[in-house]
Amino acid sequence: MKITYYCAMSSDGYIARDDGDVSWLDEANIDESPSSYDEFFASVDGLAMGRGTYDFIFNYGSWPYGDVCTWVFTSKSLEPLEGANLSLVQTLDDFVQEAEEKNLKHIWLVGGGKLASAFLERGILTNLSITKTPIKLNAGIPLFADHKLENIRSVKMESAQKQGYKQLEILL
Repeated sequence: MKITYYCAMSSDGYIARDDGDVSWLDEANIDESPSSYDEFFASVDGLAMGRGTYDFIFNYGSWPYGDVCTWVFTSKSLEPLEGANLSLVQTLDDFVQEAEEKNLKHIWLVGGGKLASAFLERGILTNLSITKTPIKLNAGIPLFADHKLENIRSVKMESAQKQGYKQLEILL
């Protein structure tokens, strides 16, 4: 099973402000042409996210991912958004077992940094697809809670400059 952590980060390594706010991405004007996000999203058959990421989406008001199987890592109940196909899990073992039972091929790890570190530590994160923006946040939620991007061992890394952004594709 392929698990990709697909996200944008600031030039100083943050994916969100301390409160989970990602409105800074609006300032970034990232070109999500049909060959990037749409192609990526079409390749996934499952999503995984932490409770903070889910709560941010919930407060946004609508579910943007259709009926894709989605696991939210939480120990508390939550109110589902209309149209969301949610499963609640507490452990990586439960998530892996359920995803394998559904025979899923490609999971998008939507966020956040703590969950990404847990996936990395467990050795189940297979790919990173990161858009590094020129915006500096100075503080916030880091890409990984317990790891530094520059210290992660990879099998293959490709980077490309595009309109002031750096796109990183990393095979772990």
